[in-house]
Amino acid sequence: MKKQTWIAIIIVSIVIILGIGIGVKVKMDKKNSNLEKQRTAAIGFIRVQSGVEKIEFLKDGFNSGSGIWSISVNTIVDGKKYEEILNEDGLDGGDPLPDGNTGTAKPVEVIYSNGRREILK
Repeated sequence: MKKQTWIAIIIVSIVIILGIGIGVKVKMDKKNSNLEKQRTAAIGFIRVQSGVEKIEFLKDGFNSGSGIWSISVNTIVDGKKYEEILNEDGLDGGDPLPDGNTGTAKPVEVIYSNGRREILK
């Protein structure tokens, strides 16, 4: 093969490898950002809702058409399971919860969408 052909093959290969590397980096950054938002949402929910025992994120959160990030969770409050929607500030909607705006003082088990577990105090 000619020298120009080899140079073209090498350049195309480098561009492809860089493209794949950048794509992976962007995906990882987005995943980490999503987990950070999940943690922030859990903290916001725990600060206002009393009796929270466990929060389990069902999947990665997403931005709705309005641009607001939200996520579905199963949560146990005072021994009963509730399906809720959280946003970065805390509760966004879902099943009616028991009254109480005092927050939860005891440790809460949190299971993130990637399976990682954490106890928030």
